[in-house]
Amino acid sequence: MFSLIFGLGNPGPEYGGTRHNVGRMVLETVARRQKLSWRPERWGPAYVAESKQALFIFPLSYMNESGMVVRKFLQRLRKKPEDILVIVDDIALPLDKLRLRPEGSPGGHRGLLSIASAIGTDAFGRLRCGIGPLPRGVALADFVLARFRDDELPALKAMIERAADAFECCQEFGIAVAMNRFNA
Repeated sequence: MFSLIFGLGNPGPEYGGTRHNVGRMVLETVARRQKLSWRPERWGPAYVAESKQALFIFPLSYMNESGMVVRKFLQRLRKKPEDILVIVDDIALPLDKLRLRPEGSPGGHRGLLSIASAIGTDAFGRLRCGIGPLPRGVALADFVLARFRDDELPALKAMIERAADAFECCQEFGIAVAMNRFNA
């Protein structure tokens, strides 16, 4: 069971609803289901919500600087990298596909790379949520910082709900069961 759950994205209203903020959207869904309340963290740049089993965390750093926030929580709470699950967008997966892993390479994702660099390992859980494919001729930064098209919203909503289901399954039955049930 993971005890620190990070939903990555970029801070500020201008990034709300963008592809890069899917991790935050999933975390908001999980917190809403559990009727949790968000509050600013006193000693770290983040908003947190707490259940009996886990601390849910929205870093208030930009995606590419997420590592410093994750490291601060690990140190402050005396947790290990294997205690964390990071929920992120993934351009390599089609919209509506999920991939849950107990560890692995950042795969080019700068938020995951920032975390692995800051904590000195890539042995931490991650739930990747598909936002792809990248359209031909569109710059990666423009695509991930764009909002979803209207015709994508039903698939997005369904994926967010499935990602929240995958997280809950992982917490209740373990990551192996959740991977078998939800991975693309």
